[in-house]
Amino acid sequence: MNEVSKDEGPGAAIASLKDHVARMADLSVGMVADGTRALLTNDVPLAESVVARDDALDRFDVEIETEVMRLIAILQPEGPYLRTLGAVLKIATCIDRIGRLGYDLARNLSTAPEPGDRVPEELLRQMDEKARTLVHQAIHAFVHDDSEEAKRVFAMDDDVDVLHAEVQQRLIDLLRQGGPPADRLAHDLLAARHLERIADNACKIAEKTVYALTGERRPEYFPALAHRTPGGPHSTSP
Repeated sequence: MNEVSKDEGPGAAIASLKDHVARMADLSVGMVADGTRALLTNDVPLAESVVARDDALDRFDVEIETEVMRLIAILQPEGPYLRTLGAVLKIATCIDRIGRLGYDLARNLSTAPEPGDRVPEELLRQMDEKARTLVHQAIHAFVHDDSEEAKRVFAMDDDVDVLHAEVQQRLIDLLRQGGPPADRLAHDLLAARHLERIADNACKIAEKTVYALTGERRPEYFPALAHRTPGGPHSTSP
């Protein structure tokens, strides 16, 4: 990262730090995309390539944490700048978790026979696409200082929750019908849970973005947001 002195001010240094966060997010989201694809197609080489990216993810995490500590020591920031540096630490942790969930997806390949019902696979594909979209939007909001864009992530998360419930119900129905094998069902349920957690981490990134920009904590604004409930109309309940 670029060197910075106290006289230069925090703006350029934080912009550089945000760029580093965005590049870490690109790596992490790529791990999710390829991890999901490897899982759904049982692509062992692709899965191995995802696992191999874990070291790079670790390096990003360490570099960002080190830079935040250095900037706090040099700049002694206050107000929004200090909140932003604190948010970066939290956001980097969320990005790391997202990448590791991609890692877990890649390690969740199954040799069990695939079910004749292709609905669970299609729902998992939709969950993957929507979860990655949430991460991209949350990171975009952070990098571009857009608290309103960040807040929109929460309602979008409801779409992933709805898909998660649909996957669970479809797999339960299949189990009741006597197939596919239980280990295959467990494999798909776990994949759905990983994807749901990725979307949850996108919400955490959005939450920290709003805090960095406005100083507002989630309970202060969350009840006022349009929020969807599974299978129902918009509600204001968190």
